[in-house]
Amino acid sequence: MPRLILLRLLVIIVVTILVGRLYQLQLVDQESQRFGSNPDVISRRTLTVLPRRGEIYAADGVTLVAESLPIYNLSVVPGRLPNATTEPERRADVLTRLSLVAGLPAMLRLDPSVSITTHPALYATLQQLDPVLEWNAAEPSTLIVAPEGLLEILDLVRAYAPLLEIANPIEAMIVQQNVRGYQYVLVKEDISPDLAMAIRENANYLPGAEVTEGYRRSYPQSEVMQSLSHTLGYVGRITECELMLENPSTSWLTSLVDVVSRAGRCGLISKQIDPTSIGQLPYQLDDRIGKEGLEGAYEHDLRGRIGIDTLLVDALQRPVGPIQQVRPVVNGNNLVMTLDLAFQSEVEQIMRGWIAEGERRRVTAPEPYKQTYDPIIAGSAVVIDPRDGRILAMVSLPTYDNNVWVTPDRQAELQALLTRSDPEELAELLRLAPLTNRAIAGQYPPGSTLKQFVGAIALQEGVITPETRLRDPGLLQLIERSGVLFELPNSVRNRDNGELTVIDALRLSSNVFFASIAGGNDQASNLRASDLRVNGLQIDRLVEGLEWFQLGRRTGVDLVGEASGLVPTRTWKVQAKREVWTTGDTYNTAIGQGDMQVTPLQLAVAAGAVATDGTIYRPHIVSRIVDSNGNLVREITPEVLQRVPIEPDYLRVMREGMLESIINGLGVAARPECSGLVIAGKTGTAEFGPLIQRTDGRLIRQSHAWFVGFAPYDNPEVVVAVLIEGVGDLNDGSSTMAVPATTQIMQAYFGASRPEDAPMSCPVLPAEPTEPALDTVGHTP
Repeated sequence: MPRLILLRLLVIIVVTILVGRLYQLQLVDQESQRFGSNPDVISRRTLTVLPRRGEIYAADGVTLVAESLPIYNLSVVPGRLPNATTEPERRADVLTRLSLVAGLPAMLRLDPSVSITTHPALYATLQQLDPVLEWNAAEPSTLIVAPEGLLEILDLVRAYAPLLEIANPIEAMIVQQNVRGYQYVLVKEDISPDLAMAIRENANYLPGAEVTEGYRRSYPQSEVMQSLSHTLGYVGRITECELMLENPSTSWLTSLVDVVSRAGRCGLISKQIDPTSIGQLPYQLDDRIGKEGLEGAYEHDLRGRIGIDTLLVDALQRPVGPIQQVRPVVNGNNLVMTLDLAFQSEVEQIMRGWIAEGERRRVTAPEPYKQTYDPIIAGSAVVIDPRDGRILAMVSLPTYDNNVWVTPDRQAELQALLTRSDPEELAELLRLAPLTNRAIAGQYPPGSTLKQFVGAIALQEGVITPETRLRDPGLLQLIERSGVLFELPNSVRNRDNGELTVIDALRLSSNVFFASIAGGNDQASNLRASDLRVNGLQIDRLVEGLEWFQLGRRTGVDLVGEASGLVPTRTWKVQAKREVWTTGDTYNTAIGQGDMQVTPLQLAVAAGAVATDGTIYRPHIVSRIVDSNGNLVREITPEVLQRVPIEPDYLRVMREGMLESIINGLGVAARPECSGLVIAGKTGTAEFGPLIQRTDGRLIRQSHAWFVGFAPYDNPEVVVAVLIEGVGDLNDGSSTMAVPATTQIMQAYFGASRPEDAPMSCPVLPAEPTEPALDTVGHTP
């Protein structure tokens, strides 16, 4: 019995020792090695969970124009890959198979230190791979290996190491990104569902490989309605400068260091300071961000908020526990635009048709010098509601399909949009500027469309009254300070037009009248002694008045990339040209020439003030913001930018003059008996470019064609501004192209049509484009 007790006691002691040792090996030593004295502090790591980007809808709130399509991505977790030191062959095998799966080529290197002629079998194999390559060069020879040949090459490398080595592209990605062992390295985006399933099913054979979920941005309407591309913008990889700008600093000192250290690359930018921003930053190195259009303007609404998870890792940064959620991800909000897609499409087609008509006129022009003009391919149209600033349509041509930014297999098209190798093709690409939204970033002289504002300012400032009559002899002459004769002819009629009121002057588009009320006619040398003389506004009061209409400054539209235009001043001319201001400069500014510049959107917004009660609203293209469940987050309410300080009666006089310019002017297509609508508006022919000598010796310039109008006359609901570049002198493009284009746009909006009993004098407008314009990639959209 004592022996049995002793034996049992011995067994208990042995078991206790073994259990103790096992506890020490498995828990005490291992925990100490992995986690140190405080596992929660030392080994807990944070992971970011990117939100799904919000979507963009048309005005109906149903039709998607920008969406985030769920995709599968192939990634690797470096800490879960076979160790490069202890398991190099297995690691190479895994990475090679992943390269094959991802379709990534690798690079084969041959060390020249040993003559390959001593390895005839290897030499024969390499010659089969590339018979042209010189394998005996003094420098290491390299060969790009296609994905399908990687496994065969891997066997070759193993047989002839270290003479041969293979540079795996995934290994290079891991080194380049330099992430922690528990973080993801993206290998390939948007793999097929079948491939994703195969990778997951073979996870035991591909340690470290992970299939992660992501999204790909898509613009489902842009391929057939390319005018949406400028409005929507696109998403792209975040740049160094954008990353610095979007991620806040914890203090002014770190902000200053960031800004100063990157000033050479990023310029001087304003960086947000947020002392509570310690931890995960909003944007990561490989993030995507909205660029241009709505994608850029509403980036913070569309992006959402990143989520934060935690993970326990060992001393080698390898995950050793499950992921725990700390802060849930919040997906981005959705935008609902003010654009009706059917109307937007009609406006685009109308503009394409009239641009094609402009090119037809250029090619068939009876004057040889007009046939040498650059091809007519550009124009813009903006439709707004002057009562609240809603943008109802916006078209800029030429345009492009913004899916080229987000579709990997369309890189050749994208490259063709960005640059060309041939200098002549590059110059043409710069002229066309297909990536530029001309509606908000194109700056042009407004021509005679500016006269409505000049007349209203002169009335308000007391330079003239509605009854004042000034003589228009067909041109205005004066002697400048330099002693040089300055002549300002009328744009349409050079004959003596007699005495005109401001309404008459708008009807005839008299350069003489509006130059006189702006710069004065008291110094004119070709007026009679009995003609009324006025001193005019002069440039300072003219500039102040034009600023009432928000000209020369951005409208604040909710799009990225808006230009400010230019209202030239005395100071500006001294600084920009080192010249003093002259009366001739004031004359040119008053008729929308010289250095005066506007954007089509600016012109439409300013005209909206004349069309209504003088209130200018901030234009906007988003009506409301909703969350992913459709709940209203924010509604974009009308915002008043300016109330023009002009008496309502004076604005009414301007409207009467704009109606007269249609009913009794040259804009025949817009007359009520021809259009079925009561339209008021103002044409403009704006000169640009170098001087051209005609056969009669006269020097002229090519010109753009403008028309800005509103309807219905008694209660305006829409303002339309149309610009067709380079057609102003092609059979009076302003009256015979810009006016009918605007008329068709208004007919499309109101559902109106040409009256059945329209007189024979009414032009017949094409129902469809005569010929689609070519886009810059070289195919018809």
